[in-house]
Amino acid sequence: MRISRSRIDMEGARLDIGGKHTIWIPAGAMTARATSPAGTSIYDSGTSDVTITTLAFDTTTQEYAHFHVGMPKGWNESTVTFIPYWTNTAGASTQTVVWSLAGRALGDSDAINGAFGTVQTSTDTWLAQNDLHIGPESAAITIGNTPAENDLVVFEVSRVVGSDTMAGDALLIGIKLFYTITTFADN
Repeated sequence: MRISRSRIDMEGARLDIGGKHTIWIPAGAMTARATSPAGTSIYDSGTSDVTITTLAFDTTTQEYAHFHVGMPKGWNESTVTFIPYWTNTAGASTQTVVWSLAGRALGDSDAINGAFGTVQTSTDTWLAQNDLHIGPESAAITIGNTPAENDLVVFEVSRVVGSDTMAGDALLIGIKLFYTITTFADN
């Protein structure tokens, strides 16, 4: 077996060590912010009773929710991106929803209260009421407060009502959070 910085070569098989990975964050794992909170809701699909915990983001008032992730030790402590998964019960063709995400790293003895890093967005066009919508991947999000190994990263998600045009609540089902690792090992 040969080990290089970027690959492991065992009997001709090559495995990348680094690269992009995903964490799924369901809306049920998010908490509505203390001020300007998103509404918590349960979405019921109808006759088949597919039931999903969602967060309801208003069409006229900017609302927020938070979630936090103890980032894997192998994370490269750099930027992240996201893809929103959502649905709605109102809207019309050509209307859009704009989702935003920002993050703040917290290390041992860091103040929890503080500024988030760069906000990035994902703009998605309404397809049909009660359908699953999967937005495009956002641009790179710079995490605030200089991330370090083993940090807890607090994220803030919002619907950017000043930029989108969809009538009615947008129901966030969850997001895929993308991050890059430099090693598989967490030891």
